[in-house]
Amino acid sequence: MTSHERLYRTLHHEPVDHVLDREFRYWQEIPGLWQREGFPPGLVTDRQIELYFGLASQYRIPVRFEEMPLFQTTEIEIRDGYRYYYDEDHVICRVRNDGLTTMPEYLEYPLTSRRDWEYVLKPRYDPDIPGRIPEDLAARVRDALEKDYYLRFYIGSLFGRLRNYTGFEQICYLIYDDPGLVDEIIQYMADTICEVLERCLPLLPCRTLIADFWEDICFNTGPMVSPAWFSKHVVPRYRQVVSVLNAHGIDTVFVDCDGRIGPIVDCWMDAGIRVMFPLERASGSDPVVLRRTYGPGLLLMGGVDKRAIACGGDAIVRELEYLASLVEEGGYIPHCDHLCPSDVSLENYRFYLGKKRELFGLPRREERIRLHPCEL
Repeated sequence: MTSHERLYRTLHHEPVDHVLDREFRYWQEIPGLWQREGFPPGLVTDRQIELYFGLASQYRIPVRFEEMPLFQTTEIEIRDGYRYYYDEDHVICRVRNDGLTTMPEYLEYPLTSRRDWEYVLKPRYDPDIPGRIPEDLAARVRDALEKDYYLRFYIGSLFGRLRNYTGFEQICYLIYDDPGLVDEIIQYMADTICEVLERCLPLLPCRTLIADFWEDICFNTGPMVSPAWFSKHVVPRYRQVVSVLNAHGIDTVFVDCDGRIGPIVDCWMDAGIRVMFPLERASGSDPVVLRRTYGPGLLLMGGVDKRAIACGGDAIVRELEYLASLVEEGGYIPHCDHLCPSDVSLENYRFYLGKKRELFGLPRREERIRLHPCEL
């Protein structure tokens, strides 16, 4: 059975030889820290690390649904111990210049008025911009499947990206000060996604695809907007996109959202989005509680508390045993509830992978440098 089949069948409550052995990437300091514990030098990307441990690795289908041309991360200056730069959303940010990964401080945003939308951002969401769909798309996807990658079909964001362009405070004001503009932007983004989907889906060589949104619109206490507002203004646009996916045989859609997602799970399910990910435990997004609340119709990925992995030993065993019933029930793929952080030692990470494989019946794979997942 291939990795893509395991992903698809698990999320359809169908029999599998074993649950997909995947993880959710790594903080950028991890390779350097682990090298002090004997990790091979030169393995610095998420994919290189995944392949070294013998984990399943994803292939992101190279279709672009969001802004084009992409905004580039651009350095501005280093001053007073801080690094200033434009990020990928064209936001001016600053971070400490001591090499540690921290959340940046956001200083200036690209969307402050309707003019910014009309002249800076909207032209980048034109579905007719060349390059959104590569000419050799089908060949690339076939090659990824032959090498045993599982497919990730990322289709964009309807509210999280808008929040990135404005900042949290400004989007809260904009919802009340110019609700028509907010609706117009969300609708335009949805229309672009649908148009690009209609063009690319007939080109794909397989139909057992799973599509995903990214949002990240929840804090550790709940969502940034009320469920009522979200249901009225965003859910109909989700339904619009999901209906296109369903028409082309894609029946499973997941959303990537950190924080406490519980208050808006109903909204996403109402829109036809059934898979929640990555289930950040420190924020109260507990996969066992969510499954108990919503039943087997809610599909789940993630939810292994990164704090337990950092503690090691018995804490890891207790965490995995807590989640074992979900793995047995199906419709759930266990992995770290966000990027593996820098307080996870190589020893503890090895113990975590070994114990996960032992408890959940996953095959052990030796640590070695691989070029793609199907190498033994």
